[in-house]
Amino acid sequence: MVKHTFPGKESKLLEFKSKPPKYETLIKTCVAFANASGGRIIIGIDDKTHEVIGINPTDREKIYNDFANSLYDSTSPNLVAQIYEQSYDGLSVLIIEIPMSPRKPYFIKSMGVQNGTYIRVGSSTRKASQEYIEDLVREAQRIHYDEEIVHTNIKVISKDLLHDFYGARVTSKRLLADKITALKPANKEEYCPTVSGTLMFSENPHHYIPEALIRCTWFKGIDGRHIIRTEDITGTIEQQAVNSFNIISHWLTTHFELQGVKLKNQLPIPVEALREAIMNALLHRKYSIPGAIKIAFFENRLEIFNPGCFPGLVDVNSLGDGTTYLRNPTLVRLAYHSKLVETRGTGIRLIYESCKKLGIKQPIYHEEGDFVKLVFYFEQDPTAYPNDEKAITAFIKLHHCVSAQQVADYLSVSRNTAIRKLNHLIELKKIQKLGNGPSVEYKLK
Repeated sequence: MVKHTFPGKESKLLEFKSKPPKYETLIKTCVAFANASGGRIIIGIDDKTHEVIGINPTDREKIYNDFANSLYDSTSPNLVAQIYEQSYDGLSVLIIEIPMSPRKPYFIKSMGVQNGTYIRVGSSTRKASQEYIEDLVREAQRIHYDEEIVHTNIKVISKDLLHDFYGARVTSKRLLADKITALKPANKEEYCPTVSGTLMFSENPHHYIPEALIRCTWFKGIDGRHIIRTEDITGTIEQQAVNSFNIISHWLTTHFELQGVKLKNQLPIPVEALREAIMNALLHRKYSIPGAIKIAFFENRLEIFNPGCFPGLVDVNSLGDGTTYLRNPTLVRLAYHSKLVETRGTGIRLIYESCKKLGIKQPIYHEEGDFVKLVFYFEQDPTAYPNDEKAITAFIKLHHCVSAQQVADYLSVSRNTAIRKLNHLIELKKIQKLGNGPSVEYKLK
């Protein structure tokens, strides 16, 4: 019999089971899917190898006859699962599918809302925190956190910043329509700034929204034990983006060496990738979590830590496919009109493609708990190029001048092989040789 491997990986939308677990476990996962964007549990797939092993007839009948009723009776709002089969050369897998629904939060009745609400974090099912339950309530009411009021005086909104944004005199009605301000529930004649209005137009948003700032830290070595320097970047979204970019760029260009070669006014990661990553963190973080965005500079990598897991349909296994789900739609709209962002849904793809073009290792996104971490590696990746000639020329372009040994280390070949490849590029008049003896270097012609 031909072995079949199920396509795809476990994610916030998909879970594999080799055999049916206890109903309680299945119900928790179904609740978590319902509180996200739906999902599928596929029974009859090896958890580790993803090989199709099938489900036995007895288990299949129990799921068909008992589980659907058990799920419906034990959840609130009542969940209805779609249960069906898929066959692979005589082996059948059973699929429990939970559709996307707006009636959130879903929870297990016997446990109550506080203890029985579950969510998906990556490929794991976890109990929801109070902050997450509040997010689900807002989502059901079609309200986003960035539209909620900040309980402070409307005067925290800077008239100068509003003038820079709108140009002409702006009315209270316009600010209300653009969700920069909102009417106080207890007093329909009193205006308060919204979360988005405060982040965009207050000089000190971190005074009113806990830790609405970026903390940049430079660590010695690679383990994060010894801090060399830390700076907290405050101000509007635009000010945080510009100032944190400038600080990190300065640290990278003045204190970073790659494979023994000092970079000359050039970052070890693409400028556009760094700028995009910082802006993504500012616009898509979960501001209901009192935690700063953290940018950590190590000897071998740069990490950007952002409060809040990926929202909605966005999944860590399919990043860069153009899927867009806005956690803070008002904030993104204001940033778009301020020309802080351009085309939506292309940011992660730009990060991947620019790193590939520069010839460095592809950055990695991690989704753990209620946060996302992006890691840029300074290590170069010669496999990003179709052949060694293009890899070498890109390597020289990055460093301006290189030795034969540095090229050998980069390609993981002997020094003699590296010299042979360099001589071939000299014959093609693509590079030139500088100096004699042990101090020989190569640069683009």
